[in-house]
Amino acid sequence: MIKELASGIGAALIFLGLLFKGLFWWMSLLLAVGSYVGIRLLFPPEQRRVLAELPDGVSREDFLEYLAQCRLALSLIREDAAAVSKSSFRQTVLHLCGLGDELLLNFEKDPQDIRMAQALPDRLQRLHEIMTGYNDLAGQRSQSPQTSRALEETEKAVTKAVAKFEQMHHRLLENDAIDLSTSAKTFDNLLDFD
Repeated sequence: MIKELASGIGAALIFLGLLFKGLFWWMSLLLAVGSYVGIRLLFPPEQRRVLAELPDGVSREDFLEYLAQCRLALSLIREDAAAVSKSSFRQTVLHLCGLGDELLLNFEKDPQDIRMAQALPDRLQRLHEIMTGYNDLAGQRSQSPQTSRALEETEKAVTKAVAKFEQMHHRLLENDAIDLSTSAKTFDNLLDFD
């Protein structure tokens, strides 16, 4: 009987040891996670994003408003493009929107570049208005020669806008290429001194 009692107590102790060991592991894990969260709340990580220098006379709020106006106008133009029945013209408008997106990404990386495109929000808003008028006219069942001419002129104007956006994008890329070349030459000169 004592032997059975000792055996039972031994089994209970082994079971409690395993339970405590598993419980201890879970408690350790919870304590570690809680500590990590607590440290992050007390000492948040530094901003990793480098804030680029804004052009003179442009506040952060003005810059963000500029980007928001451009994004809103681009989204409206995309909606206009979806309503265009002529697929080649629709693709032209969507290409223009893609160029607009690339310009905005460039402006986010280098806000100084908005000096080259200060009127962009206004131009995009006007383009939206033109596209709305184009879709209204194109949706009419009967077309007069004047209506057809107006639609063609609108398509030409948008095609010209695409060319202007591409020129602007190329100029911005050229500026980035010059900056990169200058940095590479400076680095190369530093290596020569080592």
